[in-house]
Order: sequence, then structure tokens, then C-alpha cells
Amino acid sequence: MDFYGDGEGWRFAVRAETPQQVLAAKCWVALLSARRREFRIVDLAIECFTYVGSVDEGAGHIGADYGTRVSVKRQGQVITVDALTQRYGAIMTVKSRTLSSMCTQPVSGVALS
Repeated sequence: MDFYGDGEGWRFAVRAETPQQVLAAKCWVALLSARRREFRIVDLAIECFTYVGSVDEGAGHIGADYGTRVSVKRQGQVITVDALTQRYGAIMTVKSRTLSSMCTQPVSGVALS
């Protein structure tokens, strides 16, 4: 299952190869989207996908016919969770206690009424 992300104008996908990797894949997408420049993922790609993107509107690029926006074909990388984990280490995914478990376990010294 592929999870797509976008970091600083570059699109990528993190592939979870097993159901146990789904949470890690989503965490990697969030991390790569927020801190894309800190990770080198091009050489980890197992395949690429093509997408059509527009030129940055802030740059003001227009086509030969004035007023026409330029569309550019780009490639994004598909990276596996295993490859990211091998290079950068595992992402820590901490399971927090559920609200129901917090409500059923009284805090010591506090009386529940």
C-alpha cells in the first residue's frame, strides 16, 4: 500500500509492504513532508511514478502564449519502509493510552465520586 506525500514541491510515496508497516509508512510520510531536505531518498527508490505539476505560481512563469500556465511532467520516488528504516532507523511509534483506560484507572490519591 502506497502513501503519498509532498515535501517542498517534490512528491514521493512510502510503500508499506505488510499491514504491520502501515503506521510506520504514515509516520515516514509526515516526517519526510515536514523535513524533506534532511533525507536523501532518490537512491532508495524502488520505482518512480510520473505526475503533472504546474510551475510554481510564485515564480510567475507563463507559456509562450501569454496567460497560459506551464505544466511540467515530474517524477516522484517510491520508497519502502524497510529501506528508510535500514538507512535512518526505525520511527518510534508510541501507543498512547485510550481515554477509556484513563477513565477506568483512578489516579492514586484522588477520590472518584
